[in-house]
Amino acid sequence: MLKQGIGLVLLCMAGHAFCANINVTTTLDEVKADDQCSLREAIEYVNQGLPEQGFNGCGGKESSNIIYLNSDVYTLNSQLTISKSVEIKTQYQADFNESTLGKKNAVIKMTGQDRIFLIDRSLAPKPTVTDPNQIDFDFPINVSFTEVTLEGCSADICSDMGGLIFNKERLKMYYSQLLNGRARLGGAIYNDSEYQTGKAMAHVELQNTLIKGNKAQQGGVLYGLYPQYYIIQSLIRENESTQTGASLFDSKNVFNIEQINTHATENRGIINSTIYNNSGYIIRVVDSVLINNITMILNKLGLIIDAPLNKGRVANSILVQNGNEDCRVVAGGQASEISNNLYSVGCAGTASQSLGSVKLIAGTTAEGKCDISSDGILCPLAEYPGYTLPYFKPRLLNTYQYISDSPIVNRGPLPNSNLQFCATNDQRAEKRLTNSELCDRGAVELLVDFGKSWIIGQDRLFGEVGKAMSIADKLHDGELVTPEQCQQIFGGDDNGKPWQPGCLKVVQTNTVSKGSVTIDQEGNVNYTPDGNWDGADQFDIMVISTTTRFTDASNGYIKIGTNIVQRPPNTFEDSKVKTSGGSFGLGTLIVFAGLFGLRRYKNNNRY
Repeated sequence: MLKQGIGLVLLCMAGHAFCANINVTTTLDEVKADDQCSLREAIEYVNQGLPEQGFNGCGGKESSNIIYLNSDVYTLNSQLTISKSVEIKTQYQADFNESTLGKKNAVIKMTGQDRIFLIDRSLAPKPTVTDPNQIDFDFPINVSFTEVTLEGCSADICSDMGGLIFNKERLKMYYSQLLNGRARLGGAIYNDSEYQTGKAMAHVELQNTLIKGNKAQQGGVLYGLYPQYYIIQSLIRENESTQTGASLFDSKNVFNIEQINTHATENRGIINSTIYNNSGYIIRVVDSVLINNITMILNKLGLIIDAPLNKGRVANSILVQNGNEDCRVVAGGQASEISNNLYSVGCAGTASQSLGSVKLIAGTTAEGKCDISSDGILCPLAEYPGYTLPYFKPRLLNTYQYISDSPIVNRGPLPNSNLQFCATNDQRAEKRLTNSELCDRGAVELLVDFGKSWIIGQDRLFGEVGKAMSIADKLHDGELVTPEQCQQIFGGDDNGKPWQPGCLKVVQTNTVSKGSVTIDQEGNVNYTPDGNWDGADQFDIMVISTTTRFTDASNGYIKIGTNIVQRPPNTFEDSKVKTSGGSFGLGTLIVFAGLFGLRRYKNNNRY
């Protein structure tokens, strides 16, 4: 493993810009003249305008306004005030092939009874001639967090307005978390989005963010003077608005038609997100707010449609089992603005479909393992490799005769319908098809990509019982078709034996067959060698999944390369060495050992 200090030296050699960033070196909340830089001191240094002499161990000549934290817990006794543009990010050492963001966040935790951040440019020191970071007080500053978790105080109310953040600027959060904020207004965020003609307004954008456990009388997650928020590819769960009629996302005022036209380019609403197990109404959908491709299920209450100008839209979503009604229409429930949703009660609109008696969840609980024997149309909420946040994965059931039997998949609006199109990407950032009618309802688009290739493998000794190899994550968002389905598709198997799950075929590649392969309905592959042979057995596993069987490519077969290597005892120095592609020579293993020892330094300069 490379030590962090060495990594910093190499980065400084490779690029001068990184060395100019501000590195927080202590998790304590302190301000004192020493060589340690606390988060409070780092933010104060930015607020001062980045003076060349630094401040209490923070910064120095040519410093930037980027603050780096480590994957530690930073405690605060009272709120921090941000008055100038700043980026706050987490840096860490990751495994060589680690690419999933948001898994090693720095945590900023409030131990006092206060919010965490007050973001307000009006509190900045007055500009001076020597201040290189002067601001124009007529325009909002930009504040962003990347891979940072904010955790609220343990009191019933942390702050009257904004349990975690009081914002008056342009705030963005990526791959972050907003946890356990408590306030009267705005459990996590209070957005002081004052409207002034001709001036930019405060705005909040959250992307790939977990929003959990926040609570307020109004705006359990966010409350603003105006609905100036944009939430994308996020998970919103277990938040609460306690006041009757209040919603998690709420505002004091709404835009009139002139104001909407003035700020027409501003993004507002919630897109490609999962909303689950919350209390209180979820969103007050007012004019100018768009709700598109969300999966909103199993909440205590649903949406409030209150858009008298008919400029609040709810489209292409799964809105199911949210109390007594998924949509409560107060005003502006024009059918064309509530379109193409799967719903239980109250969101009919145009081109929508009622769930009826269809089973929602494939399993006995709403979270955990998917019961593939169930006829539920969504797998329970679960994490999947390579993705930051859990989601409810749609299913194509083995019982479907046609893909049109699904109330979710390929259920987009017709191109000439003038209805709201699906979002370009889904919650996982997977791209949707350009043909609008082939997009899926909800936050997650089932993905079939025959351009992907996979290899699995196993090293084993004579007489050893090999561990099952799973291909469950290689089925293009689907599940193996059942043997009964194989019989319907192909008739009998060519070898005269009963079909195995996935209509399994084994095609030899570089060797003759030296063993047999079995597979179960869960996608677990077991290999049994024909005796104690020394060498390799290389072949392709060919299977059909519930998503690929409706395609024309290769009769729906997925090809998974497989390499089994068998040796007599004591050939390997360590019989426990396993790889994903079979056995390799000693030199190759040494190379891999070197790669696994490497760590790459992540500083998230993608934003």
